[in-house]
Amino acid sequence: MNKLILKKYFFISVVSTILLFLSFNFIINKINFNIGIDFTSTKTFTLSKGTKNVLANIEEPLKIEFIYSRSLSKNIPIIQNYATQIEGLLNRYESLAKGKIDFQIIEPEPYSDQEDYVERYGVQGFPVGLEGSNIYFGMIATNTTDDLEIIPFFDPSKGGSLEKQLTDIVYKLNRVEKPKIGLLTQVETKSPNPNIPLQGEYIIFEQLENYYDIEYLSPTAEIFENIDLLVVYHPAEISENTEYAIEQFILRGGKTLIFVDPYFEKDDYTDKTSTLNNVLKTLNINYVDRVILDGTQATRLQTQQNISDSTSLQTLLKLNWPEVRTDFINQQEDISNGLSLVRLISPGGLMKLEEESQTTYSSILSSSELTMDLSIQEVQDPIELINNFNPTGTIYDFAVKVGGMAQSNFDNFEAKYSDHISQSQENINVIVFSDADFIRGPYWARVQKFLNSTVIEESSDNGTLVSNIMDVMTGFDDFIDLRNKETPFRPFTVVQKLQAEAEKQYLGQEQELQQKLDLTLQEIKNLSGGRDNENVQLSENQMEELALFQLEVERTRKELREVRRNLNKDIDALANKINVLNTFLIPIILIILMFFVPYQLGIRKRKSR
Repeated sequence: MNKLILKKYFFISVVSTILLFLSFNFIINKINFNIGIDFTSTKTFTLSKGTKNVLANIEEPLKIEFIYSRSLSKNIPIIQNYATQIEGLLNRYESLAKGKIDFQIIEPEPYSDQEDYVERYGVQGFPVGLEGSNIYFGMIATNTTDDLEIIPFFDPSKGGSLEKQLTDIVYKLNRVEKPKIGLLTQVETKSPNPNIPLQGEYIIFEQLENYYDIEYLSPTAEIFENIDLLVVYHPAEISENTEYAIEQFILRGGKTLIFVDPYFEKDDYTDKTSTLNNVLKTLNINYVDRVILDGTQATRLQTQQNISDSTSLQTLLKLNWPEVRTDFINQQEDISNGLSLVRLISPGGLMKLEEESQTTYSSILSSSELTMDLSIQEVQDPIELINNFNPTGTIYDFAVKVGGMAQSNFDNFEAKYSDHISQSQENINVIVFSDADFIRGPYWARVQKFLNSTVIEESSDNGTLVSNIMDVMTGFDDFIDLRNKETPFRPFTVVQKLQAEAEKQYLGQEQELQQKLDLTLQEIKNLSGGRDNENVQLSENQMEELALFQLEVERTRKELREVRRNLNKDIDALANKINVLNTFLIPIILIILMFFVPYQLGIRKRKSR
């Protein structure tokens, strides 16, 4: 009898749990509570301080229209879910703006005036069904002076950057006078076709023009005035007069961002090395203008074929392209806090010049201890770099922040100003990078087409770091926490460590066995006198020796195959464990809870009687 009651009780408990679960989901989907707990490391789904500041400082009313074909999207969950996120976020914006945002939802029906309206403003329809109906899923935003910002079609894969996308638009429509950046360079950084967005290698500057007034300065300029930030980019052939002007701008309190490079890898640019030595001495920086290799942080490039004849590996280690990761990024600085990967391209090394100095020196990006420095000529062959890599144990910086007081290095300069400054009048504010290539688009961003729009898919935090620096140095840092939330690249560090360990353990063994195999085959060839296709008369001893060599070949090939299998064994084992956990863990937990909770409730109920 008791067993029958227990069975009925268990059956009722399971059915009740399932019904409660389904009912709860139904209610949540129907009533848009838009609540949840944000477990992401960068608080992707929590409204940032920067957004709140932008919304609190709106000066003129804005109108935001969310264009959403709700009825046509009811069978497309990915759009439905993203629409819920967008609607909830824009409702928050309207609430925090305190009457300065008029938020509306437009649901255009096929062949209606509303459909004509949204198409006229550039919102794109996505065709569905056979009737020629279009799904609209975009946004129109305007201010009182008829400035216009359009999102033609929301990309559901960009959910992590939705807040930044929306806050960008609010900021643009409400913007006041933009800070001015002076860009000093001999490198052609402008877009080859200004009428086509995001073209060329320097899309970072095109993006920044939404927030800054960028003035392209003459490479021979000898005075810098009326700029909020001076950017010196790869000053390869700069005159002493211009270098003096840069130093004096810094000593007068001018905020400066400098990119020097020992090996500028832009193919169509002949001046490969830039130093700016006199200014760097003023900043108390010792610049190693040789390429720094980093064995711990080397970039791994996947290839379609073996990286050399002596190995079966198809992963090329670029020792001169460090991927600087979290442990080597200064998380104490606002500009770099939360960033996970910055990819550098043949950088030089930065170190403090004098220990006793009035300047302050703070590392932003640094190397590991497994480093080696080489000249440009010595880094051309990546395989040779691997074979000859001999770490020195020196730790270099790749980016530093310099403050405090500084002393001029041009006191004896003949052409100095009449009001020459020998010592800074206030704390200086300078950031120096030992690489200029890393801000070029191909190394951190991929430009793609989405419908008729152009979007950027980021593969590292390079662009975010540069944007953060410019925001902080010009006094507008509201966007830092927004950019750091995008997290374009969150590497699976466990797999990367397994790959590195496997390569370290098996690569040398594989090459050793391959060499042994080649040597044995050569011995066989020598025994036969090099005549592969002829009948060769061998003595009995030579026949025995040949048989031993052939056995050695078979044994070596077997060992070689085993080593090549071992290269991926640990990674495959980890993948299998993850698949098992993904498949069975949650169902097992739910089953345990369905048994445990009702059982505990039953015990308490019986004890209370």
